[in-house]
Formats: sequence, structure tokens, C-alpha cells
Amino acid sequence: MRVVILAHDAFAGFGGKTARGVYFYSPHEIVGIIDRSNAGKNARDIFPKGRDVPIYAHISQVPEDYDALVIGVAPIGGKLPKEWREEVKIALKNGKMVISGLHDFISEDEEFKKIAEKSGAKIWDVRKPPKDLKVADGSGRDAPTVLVAGTDCSVGKMITAVEMHKEALRRGISSGFIATGQTGILVGADYGVVIDRVPGDFMAGTVEDMVNKVKDRDIIFVEGQGDLTHPAYSGVTLGILHGSYAKKIILAHDPTRKWHEGYEGYTILPLEKSIELYEELASPVSGGKVVGISIDGENMSDEEIMKFKEKVESELGLPAEDVLRFGAKKFFDRIF
Repeated sequence: MRVVILAHDAFAGFGGKTARGVYFYSPHEIVGIIDRSNAGKNARDIFPKGRDVPIYAHISQVPEDYDALVIGVAPIGGKLPKEWREEVKIALKNGKMVISGLHDFISEDEEFKKIAEKSGAKIWDVRKPPKDLKVADGSGRDAPTVLVAGTDCSVGKMITAVEMHKEALRRGISSGFIATGQTGILVGADYGVVIDRVPGDFMAGTVEDMVNKVKDRDIIFVEGQGDLTHPAYSGVTLGILHGSYAKKIILAHDPTRKWHEGYEGYTILPLEKSIELYEELASPVSGGKVVGISIDGENMSDEEIMKFKEKVESELGLPAEDVLRFGAKKFFDRIF
């Protein structure tokens, strides 16, 4: 499948994690990125280790030999930006599949529905939850799970889970990857449900159900969401922590942030306090322990990352790494 990613003003910034995740990890061919802020550039100008993909200012500039348009943003509240509607309509009129991870379901928008019915275009709302939900019952308790949790949103949880999963597979280890957000599903998880769309009573059970489906693997990496102290998303974080029955926890962290992104005044806990909180809440369910720190070094130099790694390892006695910049091999060795 040939994919175009819609990510105005977000491909290289906050809110564009879906765009970047699909760009880096999708098994499909990425033939264009739509981002007016970087139009005329190549994606490699922004991410030198990434794919060779042209960036366009508008969907009308993209050659029409693509199959699907992915909406590549995850804004607070999950609303489709109004100014993007025309570009989504163009894709649908041309019979292209539209893939969306927004809370606003494209398939339930009357205007989009009529266009899709007329052109034969398909719409996939990734965030729609399954109908056969269950309450956790403890059946996943013995699964060999590793949860990649975090100290905020968009700190590299999905990227870390994917990189560790891929490293396990490279070593011949039977590994599973469970996605709990739209991007993880889009890049090829074994199983995935967007947990923030699942009713509260069923969050843990939905994660447990997915874990049980790959329970025969040697190791299972579960993507976390949000943070336990996030003013909006902490409930989702806790549901995943308990439903995954995490034996080991890798904590993703951006050392440059003071507040939760988009929630100024809501302080991110010091790393040692976050570790203590995760372990305390995991204790009665799985006894999980934090075994490593994944660094989101997007706003840091290599030298700054190295200094932070040394600080974490000397003060907390835990391995730390920016797996996107330096790879997961050494990090994997030190954790397992």
C-alpha cells in the first residue's frame, strides 16, 4: 500500500507522533507527507536517518498514485482541524482510503460518509473499540510482559516498545508487541486496541485479553499511554499498568520538560518519584519493577543525552538510552 501522511505544522513537532510513527515504522511505502510548514523539503532534511519522502504543502500537489491518506496528528481532544476537511474530502472523492486515529470518527461524519459512498472510498477509524469487551479476571498474570510507560504523553513509549520488540526478534527471541494507541496499531502490532476509547471498567481487561493472545511468546512488549500523574490521562495509564501485569517496566522520559505538555502548572514528577509511584501501584497486581529509562532526546544534543545517561545510571542505578538516536542493542543487553 502506498501511503500519504497528513500532518500540517506537526510532522516535526508536538502532536505529530502518529505522523512520525507511521513515517519511521509503517511496513507500507510512504510516498508523501503533507505539511505546509516544511513544504518543499524532504523528510530526510528533518530526520536524516529516515525515509526519502517529499513534503507537500497541500494534497492537491501529491501525485494521485497513492492508496491511503493517514491523518497523522493526535491533538488534545482528538478533533479533526476544520481547515483539514477539504483535503480529506479530496482524498475521499478520489476513492482513496482514509485512515484516522482521531476521537472524531470520520466514518460517522455525514459529509464524509456521502462522499465515500459515492466514490467507493473506505474509511478506517482506528480508534473505534471492539464490541466484545471484557473485565480483567487475572488470567494474564503469568504473562512475560514488559510495559513501556512514561512520565508524560509523547515521550517515546511506542517507539521504545517497537525498537525493543524488533531487537528481540533480531536475536531470535519469540517476541510480541501489544499496541494501546492508534500509532502502534498502524505500524503493525500483533494486537492493538486504542485504550482511551474503552469504557473504564474494561480497560484493564482489554489489555489482558490482548496479552493472553500472545501469552506463548518468550517476551511481550506492551505500549503504555500518558502518565500516572497526568491531569487528564492518568486513568488510562493505570488501566494499562494493571491489565498488562507488567513484570518489568521501562520508563520513557523527556528530561527537558517541566510541565505535562499542554498542561502548564502540572509538574512532571522527578524521575525517582515516578519510579516509586509506578512500582507502588504495580505492587499488588504484578510486582513490576522499573528496569530502565528510555530517553526522549528530541530536544537534546548528543552530549546532553550522554550527561543525562550518566546521571541516571549513577544516581538511580538503572540503564538509560535514547533508542531512536542510538539504537536498542546495548539497552536491551543491559535490561535483559
